Amino acid sequence: MSTLDERPTPEADEPEIPTNRPAPLGIVSRWLKRPYARRILQLTVVITAVIIGLTFVMVAFMNMSGGPASDIMNEIEKTMFVLTFVCAPLMGFTLAVITYSWWGGWGMVPADETPTEEGPAIRTNGVAVVVWVSVCSMLAAFLVIWGLVELATITASSYGSVPSNQQPRDAKAIDINVTGQQWLWSFEYPGNGRVTSDVLVVPVNVPLYFNVTSLDVLHSFWVVEAGVKIDANPGAITNTGFTPNKLGTFNIRCAELCGLHHAYMETKLVVVTQQDFDSWIREQGGAKTS
Repeated sequence: MSTLDERPTPEADEPEIPTNRPAPLGIVSRWLKRPYARRILQLTVVITAVIIGLTFVMVAFMNMSGGPASDIMNEIEKTMFVLTFVCAPLMGFTLAVITYSWWGGWGMVPADETPTEEGPAIRTNGVAVVVWVSVCSMLAAFLVIWGLVELATITASSYGSVPSNQQPRDAKAIDINVTGQQWLWSFEYPGNGRVTSDVLVVPVNVPLYFNVTSLDVLHSFWVVEAGVKIDANPGAITNTGFTPNKLGTFNIRCAELCGLHHAYMETKLVVVTQQDFDSWIREQGGAKTS
């Protein structure tokens, strides 16, 4: 009497399903017990902690010149901090693998003999696939939602292209004409007797509305600590604005390569009290803000 092999035979061109494959969680558990996996995880924790620490250093460097000087810059700094903080573990893991590989860590993995076949593919590990897709999807969704909310907040705070007399603000905005040319900035206050200055003097906690243009080439009007930057185009007017929320002296620069002395195309933003601003306007021969 003969014994027949009753196991099902695979169809042609279809690989036989392995019968000794461990469960997905078992694969993860075995991987975590390996020495190189523990080293990579340890490196991930250390590098992530360093990245998070550097986030605080980054914000501190940004504020060395006295900023933030507006709600816009507050939002920009918060966004940079949060996005760096959230992405730190992913960046930490990536750098940990690169660092471990760079140090020749894979060459130190012990083995009795050279493997004769490939190990199971990660794409067939249900746990790994679900975790990877879920984490990446949640991270992407968070970044998109955060970005859209912050974009709307910053746009509202910079007034967009809405005329100053239509802004939904309690305080009357001050109109300021900004003109760039090689290689200096000039500012005109049309509502204050058309006073002109090469330094931007403004009152604190009062909305500012800028009409920006250029007399020659393309420039970019950048109020650094206020987080405002917009192109100054020859023959056209672009609009932006902000409300300064801190007294002090801050930087204005050109952020568009505009010629030989582009690096020296800078001036100052001086934020003063309303009383000091009215006095300055009178000294320039203008009328105080109504």
